[in-house]
Amino acid sequence: MDVLTIDGVVMPPVKSLTISPEKIWSKNTGRVANGDMKGDLIAIKLKAQVVFVPLSDEQNASLDAAISSAFFSAKFKNPRTGKMETHTMYAGTPTYPVYSYAEGVPRYVGVGVDLVEQ
Repeated sequence: MDVLTIDGVVMPPVKSLTISPEKIWSKNTGRVANGDMKGDLIAIKLKAQVVFVPLSDEQNASLDAAISSAFFSAKFKNPRTGKMETHTMYAGTPTYPVYSYAEGVPRYVGVGVDLVEQ
């Protein structure tokens, strides 16, 4: 099973995928005089924290190209519904840690990016 596709392109194998439902509150949200929380829940948007298995240069390039657009379609299993779903997302700042340059060829271990629903 493909764990993650972006704009129909299968991404490199995923080591871990953490889905968080993020609550978006109205501007009038905050604590009032008696200490109670007040405000209106506007929406719940998904955040997907993705960490990949060790990647090659080619896999890194494929990932970087997929997440470079302002917004894109990402398909993954939503644990809240148990189904594969497609959401319009944008990418946070990706990390590309270099593990080694053995034989002059870099291996990237722990590559990760946060995908946030539009």
